[in-house]
Amino acid sequence: MNTTEIITTVVLGVIVGLLGGWQGQAGAIYILTGLMALELVSDQRTAAGTALLYTSVPVSLGAVYEYYKTGDVHWEAAAILIPCVFIASIFGAKLNKITHKKVTLFSVGVSTLVVSGYFFYKGYNTKW
Repeated sequence: MNTTEIITTVVLGVIVGLLGGWQGQAGAIYILTGLMALELVSDQRTAAGTALLYTSVPVSLGAVYEYYKTGDVHWEAAAILIPCVFIASIFGAKLNKITHKKVTLFSVGVSTLVVSGYFFYKGYNTKW
């Protein structure tokens, strides 16, 4: 990586860290999109592998601690989700190998659109 790519990656990481802690998500969708949009990686598969590696490290433990202090962590749900996501992610990675990259890119777009629609709906219907 050259100096510009390193600085761009640092800025991406800081932005994703702030958004992830604020929004309560690990930020993999932002990492995936940022790596591709900023042309820090060559393709979606490399972005996916990099985003998955990034989320395998306990990068969000600081944010978890802040939510824990206010009683906003559902430990039982997390204990169920962790092994389920771990196992399913193996199959998802295998699926990525056999799926055309165009289909994969569209699937990310559709998934993000559906999730965005849900949060716009929830935000719109939440009282001040």
